[in-house]
Amino acid sequence: MHLNIFLRMDDGLPYTREELKTCTEIEPERGPLCPCCHIRIPQFADLDATEENRVRKLIRQNQMILATSELQAASGCSERFAKIWVLHSGRPFVIGTTAPCPFCGGALVTALAKQCEHCCMDWHNPEKPYNLKDSNSQN
Repeated sequence: MHLNIFLRMDDGLPYTREELKTCTEIEPERGPLCPCCHIRIPQFADLDATEENRVRKLIRQNQMILATSELQAASGCSERFAKIWVLHSGRPFVIGTTAPCPFCGGALVTALAKQCEHCCMDWHNPEKPYNLKDSNSQN
């Protein structure tokens, strides 16, 4: 059983595949609460690390519909639960924090940003990152 590190005791237990077969909830009643949208993000007891990594990879590739379908197949959850999980990447949005720049460690504008305003690096093409200050380095 894979438990998400963001699951706290007051969030309740993750949903099991057996429980999801008979679940009639429209919105999840358990799971971490997103401070932005105030919806609980369901957690799935039967989602193993390999399946979770596959779904997260699809999310990173912006393939949300495929990620939702994969999560449904892997966990046995409803489409609604899968959409909520995928839109949140399985965890609540943390207000006031972003990802660090992989080059200088400075805070990025958003967690998905591919440019850093501190060191001026751009990695939209991860194979050819370049510095925006150096106009000759971009191919």
